[in-house]
Amino acid sequence: MINSVIKNWGLIKDFVHRDFKARFAGSILGVVWNIIHPLVMIGIYILVFSQVMRARLPGLSTPYGYTLYLCAAMLPWGMFNELMLRYTNLFFEHANLIKKVSFPKEILHVAAMLTGSINFAISFGIFFIFLAVLHLTGAFIIVMPAERILLLLVVLILQQVFCLGLGFATSVLNVFFRDIGQLVSIVMQLWFWFTPIVYPLSVVPERIKGFFRLNPFYHFIEIYRSILYLNKMPEWSRIGIVAAISGVIFVLGYLIYQKLRDDVPDEI
Repeated sequence: MINSVIKNWGLIKDFVHRDFKARFAGSILGVVWNIIHPLVMIGIYILVFSQVMRARLPGLSTPYGYTLYLCAAMLPWGMFNELMLRYTNLFFEHANLIKKVSFPKEILHVAAMLTGSINFAISFGIFFIFLAVLHLTGAFIIVMPAERILLLLVVLILQQVFCLGLGFATSVLNVFFRDIGQLVSIVMQLWFWFTPIVYPLSVVPERIKGFFRLNPFYHFIEIYRSILYLNKMPEWSRIGIVAAISGVIFVLGYLIYQKLRDDVPDEI
């Protein structure tokens, strides 16, 4: 796979460029919409939860506490959800090309991953500006030493590895079992609500907290919140958990993909 990516890097860049061009075709503002969407989303969170509902979390005096708590989880989840839905329908999205041209199909996944990563980087950049404004005004003090920034990048890469493994499996299985696309959409909705994103784990009944801790994305969320919200290093054991899960899921997903990929042009 790595060799395919290196050899076809120019083609991958063309796919990424075409993704952005197709998304904003005929639009006057074009790629500027990629900035407007996350800006509006974060603005709504600030207005609704900080000013209208005045939602507060224990232990944090700033009125923007719940907005920070929410954004630290919603932004990574948004990228995860976007990529999973995109991966699942990837072969149908490029059906004409796959039928006509022989090429390593995993580069489609890599191109989709890069597109999603760019979108996330824009959203996170806006969130980081919001954090910087709060820091400068004294509303919330953010402490981001170099080791935490590096750790944040590592965890984001691990999340992409985890998502890519799932995406390899769902994309190829969806070709042979068309219900997979619908199933993934439903699973992602359930996954969101069974992950402590809009609520803290402390509100969950004690008897089912263990079930929530089996959720891989729960551990990703806890790491992001430790760095971006709680201003502390996450537990190393939790980092080990997400690294192990990401590695296992990627290997299993890629093995499923390898077994079925040659039959994709005939089945699509």
